[in-house]
Amino acid sequence: MRTFEYRLYPKKAQSRLLMQCLIESRMLYNEMLETVKAQYEDKGTFPGKYDLTARFKGRGGEHVPATTVQCLADRLSKSLQRFLARKELALNVGFPRFKQGNQWHSIQLRQYGKDVYLHEDQKHLIIPAKMGKSIKIKVHRPIEGKPKTVHLVLRADGHWYALIVCETEPPSEHLPSVCEHPDIGIDVGLKSFLTDSEGNTVENPRFYRTSQKTLRRKQRQLSRRKTGSHRRRKAAKNVAKTHLKIARQRRDQHFKVAKPYAQGYQRIAVEDLAITNMVKNHHLAKSIMDASWGAFLAILEEKAERAGHKMIRVNPRFTSQQCQKCGEIVQKSLSVRTHICPFCGYVADRDVNAAQNILSKAGAQPSDGKHLDGDVCLRSPRL
Repeated sequence: MRTFEYRLYPKKAQSRLLMQCLIESRMLYNEMLETVKAQYEDKGTFPGKYDLTARFKGRGGEHVPATTVQCLADRLSKSLQRFLARKELALNVGFPRFKQGNQWHSIQLRQYGKDVYLHEDQKHLIIPAKMGKSIKIKVHRPIEGKPKTVHLVLRADGHWYALIVCETEPPSEHLPSVCEHPDIGIDVGLKSFLTDSEGNTVENPRFYRTSQKTLRRKQRQLSRRKTGSHRRRKAAKNVAKTHLKIARQRRDQHFKVAKPYAQGYQRIAVEDLAITNMVKNHHLAKSIMDASWGAFLAILEEKAERAGHKMIRVNPRFTSQQCQKCGEIVQKSLSVRTHICPFCGYVADRDVNAAQNILSKAGAQPSDGKHLDGDVCLRSPRL
């Protein structure tokens, strides 16, 4: 499944209808949750997805389509399933909460081709009449696969977007030969965003850190506003816009870094990091979340699969401490950035040594840079 996002350009009247649908769908979700809580407290059981759908059938009113009501029941049902699953594992989990206005930003239209579809001119999105009927859309890239559902999302910048979820063909199982695409190991970090086994590094942009001065000013402005006032809502939107910009900058950088590795290497070895445990270190948590390694590795894995390549996750134990040449453990703190082995004399950058260890753990061999016939192998562009 792949999601394609396109900007919508609704007229003022259409924007009002979309906002009304958004508000009423949130209220309907809260009513469903109230019904669920009452039954859970009374009988200790939950109504199923189809029970909720039947109970709230025809409750969409003037602005909420019938299939959106079904999607609300499905959404709440999945939240309850996750709640029960975590509870059975004895994990710290809270009951699903009622949604406030700033926590509800999307409208789901279930059936593409019936509830929603693109017009033949590819310039208008046809939706139910109670939501605006025909909205101008900018299809800046072709849709791949078979569209299944559509989400209409209101971002913090005040613009509406259509997220079209498509079912695509699985990637080809045929892998190119090792000569065409060598193997590589990647070590993600904080000083540099990543370092590979060939010695290339990518600078850590630190988008959140560089925007903290702007955020501090806007958040102080927000705190001075009176609760519930129009000026406070306006200041809150201003803060949300800054966070949205940071998220977009980070995601754009992840895609640009992942693409050459995913296309240029057959097997990409990375560490299987327990990021949830790592952010418990309060000295490094902000920097780790700012780098967003998990999102980057997910993008890298998806791009590698689409290219017919493979990403391998290895145990991160001792990748930074072990000498790549002789295999001895050389203990060093985070402040020591150079690996100097007292056993064999091997000297290398700490992150390069770690990336080479990651590659070795994956059972892959570093490329010698040449084909069997002597031609130079394809390398990733300089980052």
